[in-house]
Amino acid sequence: MFAQLDNHHHGAPHVGVWLAMPLGAQEALVYADPKRYYVPPYVGPRGWVGVRLDARPSWKQIGCVVRDAHAFIAKPARTRPPAGRAAPRGPRR
Repeated sequence: MFAQLDNHHHGAPHVGVWLAMPLGAQEALVYADPKRYYVPPYVGPRGWVGVRLDARPSWKQIGCVVRDAHAFIAKPARTRPPAGRAAPRGPRR
């Protein structure tokens, strides 16, 4: 799964989509545009990002972020670290 609809989940004040993102992307998106992007509950600690859909979104920009999320999850598991974790850095000593 790379996306999940947030339709006023648990009384959230917005409609949005939660997207799986690679390490660091969530922080960059939320920092750059906190009115559009947010850290969603439950999956936010694993790097997912929420995107508000009910405040005149840029559908072109949302399409790009959705494609990025799909590409991130579609990679073979052996080539990407689990969401929210750094890639291994070699053997421990």
